[in-house]
Amino acid sequence: MLSQEQSRYWLEKLRSDGLQPTMQELLYYRTRLPAIARHKRNLPAISQSGPLLSKTRGRGMEFDEVRHYQAGDDIRAIDWRVTARTGKPHTKLYREEKERPVFLVTDLALTQLFGSQLLFKSVQACHLTAALAWQAQQRGDRVGGIISNGWLHREHKPAARQAGVLHFLHSLLDVHQDSFNRWQQHQRPHPAPLADTINRLQKLVKPGSLINIISDFQHFDDELLEPLARLNQRNSVRCFCSYDPMECELPQGYSAQALAVFDGEQQAQINLADKRQRERYQNTAEQRRHHQQQQFEQHGLRISYVSSAQALEQRWADLR
Repeated sequence: MLSQEQSRYWLEKLRSDGLQPTMQELLYYRTRLPAIARHKRNLPAISQSGPLLSKTRGRGMEFDEVRHYQAGDDIRAIDWRVTARTGKPHTKLYREEKERPVFLVTDLALTQLFGSQLLFKSVQACHLTAALAWQAQQRGDRVGGIISNGWLHREHKPAARQAGVLHFLHSLLDVHQDSFNRWQQHQRPHPAPLADTINRLQKLVKPGSLINIISDFQHFDDELLEPLARLNQRNSVRCFCSYDPMECELPQGYSAQALAVFDGEQQAQINLADKRQRERYQNTAEQRRHHQQQQFEQHGLRISYVSSAQALEQRWADLR
């Protein structure tokens, strides 16, 4: 748990109030790219723009192989060294570089508007979206995706360069503002915002894409995971679950008065001084996460957990 001084430090550094993201704090992650530890398990080393190679052969940047010269081959591609050594004309083949579409699916459901320490989960989700978007743009990839809260949807086809990222981030702020307004009006959460978004995503994605799903996954079942598993067969799907520490464990309290909590649908009384109640709460939360991890593993999906109580760059190396 962060101290008050640590929280103030990070909020000042991130230029955030923890409740509503601004473009200034999303631009912060563009300046932090050199300092953020990139996970490289499924990505090749960065050398040129668009680091992923297609199987299409043509005049590109990456040498593929040498074969016998065939009628119609470009004479500029003849490998004169191999030709001289073998006595038969050979030509060079190249693999074209191909930008990889990167899809960012950010779920800003009303359940995301909760935070007990540093940031709202929704704000952390926006930070993670911005960081992933800037990293993809730096690699030379095209960035697009869907932002939704169940009522408001913003779809973006993958676009290259900084302008595409900025356009996407402006939509991110618009949807978050809509969620914040609904939260202030005590509106009930949308019953299944992410399921509808995944259905929209299937029509937007082309094979070979990198897909990042950012949500708190408060509502997940086979109807949600099965289409994601199908997408993962021809793409690379990564899931990031935002959570708040209070969703895992209740803080210890000394007040005799019970704490009233409301999730938009039900209200409950919690006695923070009751050790048994806190233990039951923690056990239930652990069982839910264990079940969630099992379900994702059974569908062949990777899921990483992102706490809203820590600055994103403190734990970036742990996001796998």
